[in-house]
Amino acid sequence: MIIGVVGLIFSEILLFIILTKPLSRLKHIVFTLPLLARSSFKNFRLELRSAGQKRWMKDEIDLLDETAVALSHQLEKLEDQVADRTRILASKMDELSKERDFINNLLDIAQVIVITQKADGEILTLNAYGETLIQYTEKELQGTPFLHLLALDGNLHDLPVHLEEVRCQRRDQLRHEANVVCKDASIRNILWLHSRLTRHSEDDPAMLSVGLDMTEHKRAEGRLAWLADHDPLTDLFNRRRFQEELEQMLNLAARYGYSGALLFFDLDQFKYINDTSGHQAGDALLKMVARLLLGNIRSVDILGRLGGDEFAVILPQTTAEGAIEVAKNTLASLNQGKITINGRTHKASASVGIALFPEHGSNVHDLLAAADLAMYQAKEAGRGGWHLFSDEEKTRERMHTLVYWKEKIEYALSHERFLFYFQPIMHVRRRTIDHYEVLLRMIDNDGTVLAPQFFIPAAEQTGLIHAIDHMVLRKSIAQSAEIQRAGQCIRFSINLSAHAFHDPELLPILKDAFAEYGADPSNFMFEITETAALEDLPAARELMEMIKKLGCSFTLDDFGVGFSSFYYIRQLPIDVVKIDGSFIRNLADSPDDQILVQALCDVARGFGKKTTAEFVENAATFSILEKMQIDYAQGFLIGTPSPAYDTSFSDFAKM
Repeated sequence: MIIGVVGLIFSEILLFIILTKPLSRLKHIVFTLPLLARSSFKNFRLELRSAGQKRWMKDEIDLLDETAVALSHQLEKLEDQVADRTRILASKMDELSKERDFINNLLDIAQVIVITQKADGEILTLNAYGETLIQYTEKELQGTPFLHLLALDGNLHDLPVHLEEVRCQRRDQLRHEANVVCKDASIRNILWLHSRLTRHSEDDPAMLSVGLDMTEHKRAEGRLAWLADHDPLTDLFNRRRFQEELEQMLNLAARYGYSGALLFFDLDQFKYINDTSGHQAGDALLKMVARLLLGNIRSVDILGRLGGDEFAVILPQTTAEGAIEVAKNTLASLNQGKITINGRTHKASASVGIALFPEHGSNVHDLLAAADLAMYQAKEAGRGGWHLFSDEEKTRERMHTLVYWKEKIEYALSHERFLFYFQPIMHVRRRTIDHYEVLLRMIDNDGTVLAPQFFIPAAEQTGLIHAIDHMVLRKSIAQSAEIQRAGQCIRFSINLSAHAFHDPELLPILKDAFAEYGADPSNFMFEITETAALEDLPAARELMEMIKKLGCSFTLDDFGVGFSSFYYIRQLPIDVVKIDGSFIRNLADSPDDQILVQALCDVARGFGKKTTAEFVENAATFSILEKMQIDYAQGFLIGTPSPAYDTSFSDFAKM
């Protein structure tokens, strides 16, 4: 038994010694395997290699090691593949997420309504802009038929059929306009585009509806259409629409043989109101006049503003007596109207021209011309009155000529068709050219150069004389400044019309032009006539004194023609008097004229004024004037008027 026990113990010890190393290797493998779970494949293989020993004979544990190493390689490869696929998938998911966010943001911020519909036409989704525009939320509209949003009218009775064709894939798209009833009951005009969608399941939308809000566009279109026919200030018909209405009325009158009348209104002193109280006052007055005119005509009558301060009324199926009665009542009503702006009170006043159709014109142009001419007759007779055009007065030809010249003057002003001529004026004692008189000419359409007597009377009657005065002043000052910059000092003598003394813009324009161009005011003298001074002597004197403060001087033209000449040189700040040419032309052959001219010179010198003799055409006359100690001489002997482009001013000498 002892031997058996000892043998058993020895065998167990021997077995332990034999199994210790394999078990140790097996234990090492067991403790190394968790590295595989942690994906530490390289460390796992290093651990196995460090524990393994080369043997002649491989046992099962060696096979286990090799198998574990091979498994680690496969697991590492699989994990690398999984990582690559994961990265690719993450990238794709990121791209899809960005696309989804972009689409969602696009749908929300896009200024269009985006609606998806089910196969039965019920609304499935609505974007944020659509919610804001129609004031319904997506949840409120889900399950609601799309057609319930629309204000269906007679033009959309086929719309349900067409929408069904899109949903049933019988057509790809549908485009139409329809009004949408918003939650607050307001109406918006929407341009819809419906497109069929591909469905993968019953829950997928069957149609995409995109709506563009056209409400403001439609309003703008309506406003533009309205503006094409109306004056925005007074809401009356404008000239174009009024002429269309007049043409239709003339056609109806010719077809059915009835008569009518055209009343042409032109406000009196409207420019003065604009100048003294500003355009705000002028606009207020025009609005008031429009209201008063509307209140004095029938509902069938047509009222329009033709532009500026001109209004016109078409009176269908009326007589001359009826038209006159309307004109009288309207003028009486206008006389009662007044506005107060900035402490100034202005009354409305107008002159009315009346023309009958078809008696005074069977077309728009002739009838408007007749009414316009009659209006000028009313102004000539006294402002605030009316005048009925009449062939018996034989004014048509004269007035047609007036309108003809008015159009020519307006065209010349807008197309630079006025031309300056310069005539030299000599200083007699020095025998040098002292200054030049600026003479105005107008170039006709055929190139003919027209003298002032052709267009100035029409300009004075039509009120365009102010525009001509302003143009002459600005261009003369600009040219003087240009000559001054070239190193010469040229003095100009410029004629002022009688209407200039009633022009509130004259002095500001002079000041602005001198400041703008940098011209020397002392190089300018202005010629006025006795007629101009006679109309309003205090106003003439006040304006002349203000202009003289700028540095300019004045010449009294046509001196000696009337006895008032001597009064004017005492009352007005005149520097030079120009003796009328009727006394100079025959001076060498007329002792009487010599006596008269000598007397005029003595009177002028007695008042401290210099003298100019015009129409000096021969040496004999010049010699007599020299003996009389005339200061300046002007005429063909001195020099003929020449166009601005032919005038060199080379013979001018400084004083």
